[in-house]
Amino acid sequence: LAWKAQKLIRTQYHRPLSTALLARELYCNADYLGRVYRRVFHLTLTEAIHRQRVREAEKLLISEARSLTEVAALCGFNDVGYFRQIFRKHTGLTPAAWKRRYSKEHINS
Repeated sequence: LAWKAQKLIRTQYHRPLSTALLARELYCNADYLGRVYRRVFHLTLTEAIHRQRVREAEKLLISEARSLTEVAALCGFNDVGYFRQIFRKHTGLTPAAWKRRYSKEHINS
């Protein structure tokens, strides 16, 4: 069950996702799914969703000339401010700082 949830997170991160929505898609109780997922991956479902979205945003920021609003939307964030907050929490950098730092490395490699 946890692995099925993980697969949905990896493939559907750009859609609105929550524990309740994942549970509905997997035909189970949301609390139960959360407990099973945390036992297997040592993360909450929300943390896993955020990690996947930030991972995808990191790639988009350095590989494509898109606005921050576009990157946020493509990665499933409806609010750019919230995207910045979550991105910084996971990477220690703002999306703009990430792009400045790693775009140079991406170009040079």
